[in-house]
Amino acid sequence: MKTILIVDDELNMQTVLKILFESHGYSTLTAADGIQALDLIDRHQEIDLVVSDLKMPGMDGIALLEEIKLRKPWLPFVLVSAYGTIERAVEAMKMGAVDFITKPFNKELILHTVNRLWQLDKLKRENTALRDDQKELTVIFRSPLMRDIAETLRKIGRISSPVLLTGESGSGKEVVARALHSVYQGDEDLPFISINCPAVPESLLESELFGYKKGAFTGADDDFEGKVRMAEGGTLFLDEIGDLPLSIQPKLLRMLENKTIEPLGSNRPVKIRTRIVCATNRNLEQLVEEGKFRRDLFYRINTFHLELPPLRKRREDIAPLAEYFLDTFVVDFGLDERYLTDAALRALESYHWPGNVRELKNVIERCVVLSSGSVIEAKDLPADITREPYPVFDSAGEVEFLTGKERTLHEMEKKVLLSALDACDGNISAAARRLGVSRNTMRYRLKKYGIEPGAFPPHGGS
Repeated sequence: MKTILIVDDELNMQTVLKILFESHGYSTLTAADGIQALDLIDRHQEIDLVVSDLKMPGMDGIALLEEIKLRKPWLPFVLVSAYGTIERAVEAMKMGAVDFITKPFNKELILHTVNRLWQLDKLKRENTALRDDQKELTVIFRSPLMRDIAETLRKIGRISSPVLLTGESGSGKEVVARALHSVYQGDEDLPFISINCPAVPESLLESELFGYKKGAFTGADDDFEGKVRMAEGGTLFLDEIGDLPLSIQPKLLRMLENKTIEPLGSNRPVKIRTRIVCATNRNLEQLVEEGKFRRDLFYRINTFHLELPPLRKRREDIAPLAEYFLDTFVVDFGLDERYLTDAALRALESYHWPGNVRELKNVIERCVVLSSGSVIEAKDLPADITREPYPVFDSAGEVEFLTGKERTLHEMEKKVLLSALDACDGNISAAARRLGVSRNTMRYRLKKYGIEPGAFPPHGGS
């Protein structure tokens, strides 16, 4: 049970607050001024919150706040002030008060304020625990899916074998690659070198990776060691490996098999000790079948394969990620602390996140910069996120969402029908129950859009 210390020189106000808090499950202590309050704080370690009036004889609310911040800086302090003393209340907020309430106030307001403090405190403690647990990996998560991936990271982190990371764009592949590197280097400070394969022209990619000797080609005025040797002893991260030109693929395969490279303009092989981590959002097996990616290279980089789930498949991670980005941007931009309301968090958790973690990060950055106060509400989020979502079911029967952006109503309805049928293996009755409509309505809609239920084979079938 949480304990609230009420500090007010008016007995009536003490009584009102005491009855209000205790009727909602809180324990209370009361003091008539700052001196009595400090005595109670020294004698009662279980106090979780101080709610204090501003104007009191002897030691007022501001002086009490100053003293508490010296003795117990972690103890939250809420100031109650009259309309004519808003300036002092703002001063108190700058000194560390977590909130202030103006008189006269209603019961719902003060209860909401107190409940929000507990929720924020709970989130902070959970995030602190998550960060402490994941400090080695620098990956923020709460979902079982990511917990399994983190466990695999710890197992393969110290091994120098290649790792292939797959997943949708923005799902966090580079973050996971850096987490792998963090485990790999241990207490040492080893290099992590990243190269985006399609960002470098094919004519320059070989020299960018493997280096060149002076005079190897026009413009090669000095030796260049290349990205592979820059990562010596550490990790080379090849992003978008699915776009690696076919002309470069044999050279990468030879490097992986022989642990040597030959810079352009040299005929002497150079031994390397570089761990390779590759990432792609493309289907490499399909590219192999299409002749666009070497089969032998695919098997070589696929020693360990981790597929990162999209954010919509791990909604438990949205709140801790949002809080993490929020805290990060507040520090980076030198701003006062920001908070997300419950409604804002619910909106974030309901959105389908086509851009995954990268999109979430961008949304939080926008909110931090544009918010006019310390509280970020649902109305401060982009319109796409707060727009009512449309349910869609994936092949496992889990709910995904459409926002309807750039879609007609007919397109969205057809998409919902198709996804429900797919989730139910073409069973019309089961799909109708899932959508909450009658079987006849379902049949009418299928006929309207020319959808054949028999076109959906059972999942897991051949």
